[in-house]
Amino acid sequence: MRLLFCLLGLLTHSLMSAAEYRPGIDARLQEGVQRGQVHEHSWNESKAYPGTHRSFWVYVPHGHDGSKPANLMVFQDGGGFVRDKGHTRVPIVFDNLISRKALPPTVGIFVNPGIIPGAEKDRQPRRNRAFEYDTVSTDYANFLIDEIIPFAVKTHNLNLSENPARRAICGNSSGGIAAFTAAWHRPDFFGGVISHIGSFTNIRGGFVYPSLIRKSEKKNLRIFLQEGRRDLDNLHGHWPLSNQEVVAALKFKGYEHKVVWGNDGHSGRHGGAIFPESAQWIFSDTGMEENPSKENEVQEFELGEDSKRHPGVPKGSVTRHIHTSKIFKDTRREYFLYVPAQYKADQPACVMVFQDGHAFIKEDGDVRAPIVFDNLIAKRDLPVTIGIFLNPGHRGEKFPESRWKSNNRSYEYDSLGDGYARFLLEEILPSVSKKYNLSDKAEDRAICGASSGGICAFTVAWERPDAFSKVFSMIGSFTNIRGGHVYPSWIRKTAPKPIRVYLQGGENDLDNIHGHWPLANLQMAAALSYMGYEHKFVYGKGKHNLKHGGVLLPEALRWLWAE
Repeated sequence: MRLLFCLLGLLTHSLMSAAEYRPGIDARLQEGVQRGQVHEHSWNESKAYPGTHRSFWVYVPHGHDGSKPANLMVFQDGGGFVRDKGHTRVPIVFDNLISRKALPPTVGIFVNPGIIPGAEKDRQPRRNRAFEYDTVSTDYANFLIDEIIPFAVKTHNLNLSENPARRAICGNSSGGIAAFTAAWHRPDFFGGVISHIGSFTNIRGGFVYPSLIRKSEKKNLRIFLQEGRRDLDNLHGHWPLSNQEVVAALKFKGYEHKVVWGNDGHSGRHGGAIFPESAQWIFSDTGMEENPSKENEVQEFELGEDSKRHPGVPKGSVTRHIHTSKIFKDTRREYFLYVPAQYKADQPACVMVFQDGHAFIKEDGDVRAPIVFDNLIAKRDLPVTIGIFLNPGHRGEKFPESRWKSNNRSYEYDSLGDGYARFLLEEILPSVSKKYNLSDKAEDRAICGASSGGICAFTVAWERPDAFSKVFSMIGSFTNIRGGHVYPSWIRKTAPKPIRVYLQGGENDLDNIHGHWPLANLQMAAALSYMGYEHKFVYGKGKHNLKHGGVLLPEALRWLWAE
């Protein structure tokens, strides 16, 4: 699946009408098929969720007498799945599939979320659904395993398979993430998951799953995911992108999984229409992964005229310096100072700070920032701007041959919080200000970086928008190296800050234990868009390098400083 097809709304695709997702032949009563029995129960004495009342239903397939173990499938929001005229119609589907031996005899347990009665007579009852379903803990799994399922087994004399591969759990939306959570915490009990339009967002922390999947020992689970390209984009997150991140994590970790994309919104229609197929897949002896993606085309990038030297354009000066930090103790670093030819000491200059300065300062590199600055300042497309090109800190007497390998880099760049911002504002800028007249206005200051330097740039502006109002992030590492995957959620749930953000990402960027870089940047762009930030996102086919970002630098500078 190409990532670009799901880019922020998928507006370029012709959309199937919702009416086309209808229950198929397997969800219709068929002549000659013996029907199982559906029994309704109430559960009012929960130990896991004291004070809750709920209904649940038990489907017992025709002919089940307890002599042979049956498969088990548990459904959240059970009332919607058990109805004969709903989107899914599970008892009818089970009857038909079992009758023609397309599915082993399977018991269905359909559990509604808990309701807490009003504390006073005239108070409305309170739904416990989000607390049960969206909380990332073992509580709900244990509730099913210790309370509901034993009651159903005892009451209906059920013989259920002890093999987790023959026990699955299913749900829609928050019920979808609840199904995944139950199996994630109790793979000894549930081996299969069917999640329709799963809410892998930050309702109660579920956005952590892509990272947990990548960084946890692989579990013996088979997972079926269904999602719609028109699903939700709200305060809690972007559902299509969040499901893509889960899929990417499962693929990276080698899970047996399948994903089906449709054109519906946040509804049970599509999941219901394909449920006969997903039920068969989840219990099949050999599962099929999603169709493998073809190699994405890699884009070639060529620097433009603004990145080349031209006769008559005044050339700024570049000097090398060494700084020993107090905030990052025992670290030393190189930095390079670019001062344009047009600088005048009686006029405060704008400032732009670059992380991994060695890569940006080179005149034969992929970015060539001094040349770009010279050209744009000469054209008056950029105000007179002093560039500070900082290398990451290093502990030790001798700098590494490759400055990318400075041993304090990840700590400085990938850590969240205001540490690096303080380093700039309390050490670097005051030091440069001793010799040069720097503007102290946020609107005159920008910060840029690539990869971990890109998330570092964003972190500085996020923490100190009073000091830096402009950000250019190239292939930013908004992944869980040191917790940076939280930014899309933070952006959505925090009052907008007065910063302008230019993002560049590449379809062929990294996919490793820390996360999926293209999707992480798509999530950032979606969050910024949702919260109304002034931002620009350029998404290409590049890899994890500076080539595309370097080509874009002149455009990014013009955009960042545009009135």
